[in-house]
Amino acid sequence: MKQKKGTKKGWSNSVKKITIGAAVVLISLGGVAAVEKAQSSTDKSSMEKSVDSPEEKMKTEAIQQEEKKEQASIHKNEEQEEANQASQEKENQAKNSVEPNQSVEEAAKQQNKSIPDMKAEKEKEEEKAQETEEKKETKPKVDEEEKEDKENKEEKKQENVSSSSDNKQEQASSQQSQNQTTPSTPELPTAPSSEENQEEKVVYLTFDDGPSTHTQEILQILDAHNAKGTFFMLGPNMKRFPEATKAIVEGGHEPALHGVSHDAQQIYQSKDTVVGEMKEAQDDLYNLTGVRTNLIRTPYGSVPYMKPEYLEAVHQNGFELWDWNIDSLDWKYKDARYVNGVIHDIETKSFKEPVILLHDKQTTAQHLNDLLDYLSAHGYKMKPLDDALPVVHF
Repeated sequence: MKQKKGTKKGWSNSVKKITIGAAVVLISLGGVAAVEKAQSSTDKSSMEKSVDSPEEKMKTEAIQQEEKKEQASIHKNEEQEEANQASQEKENQAKNSVEPNQSVEEAAKQQNKSIPDMKAEKEKEEEKAQETEEKKETKPKVDEEEKEDKENKEEKKQENVSSSSDNKQEQASSQQSQNQTTPSTPELPTAPSSEENQEEKVVYLTFDDGPSTHTQEILQILDAHNAKGTFFMLGPNMKRFPEATKAIVEGGHEPALHGVSHDAQQIYQSKDTVVGEMKEAQDDLYNLTGVRTNLIRTPYGSVPYMKPEYLEAVHQNGFELWDWNIDSLDWKYKDARYVNGVIHDIETKSFKEPVILLHDKQTTAQHLNDLLDYLSAHGYKMKPLDDALPVVHF
């Protein structure tokens, strides 16, 4: 009986222990669940605070910056480790490699290696050294390119900022100017242009020995260039070509006198023969056109045939004697060479107003357009002679 009571009592104690343990487990499980629930609620509240509060944003940005710095330092440490490894490899290579004055055979004996193995190791070492050098060369270039890209981006940003600010200022100033009423200012006189300040360039084209069958062609070329000329005509030619004589006057050109004979032995016999031929040609012009002129040019010019008494005689009879300062030599050349001669004289000689000797003839007419093209292109006005101009003598 004693034994049965003991077994019952032990069984009841074990049951009590089991129930107590189960209760403890349940309590602990409930506590864990409560703790997890509380933690989740705190996490939610902290997330809500982090989303809404700017201070948390600042903290997260600071953390990100710290992470970037750590990554940069890690990157530097990695680079340093690579450099250390490379230097260590070089040291090892130096230990195991062949010295400059040492042959492969000697190095193989010293390191207890076969000659083929030593040569293979030497080739590998050379390849590795070449690869490391290429990496060192390419890496700075890549870094420089990245720096340049960053600098260009920053410059573009600054330019965009400055341009936007300038545009805003311009808009503001334009709005202010529109809103303000400004009094009307009187118009100022405009300054004269550079062309008006420049002196007018004038050239005088003179044609001797006409009129002729080529006079009309010469007049057409002059009209095409808005040019006027002076024609020193002979009396017999005026009678022979009356229409050309009238066309000279009607075209606004200056008719002038060249005598009658164009023979030095006849016209220069005396002062009376000089004056007589000029008066006869003057009458012929008047009879054909109704115009009278006192402009004359003696054949071959005033030198050497016009003696002092001859000059005095023509002046006493009211004539004005004209020579020239540029001889085209169209009487000598039968081609376009006279044009180049005239251009050369204009560019090299210091004539304020060139008076050019030409002749009323075929070759002159054929190449006259080239000369007038040059004069027009260089700004020359081609005008006729008149009584108000100072007379040109040799």
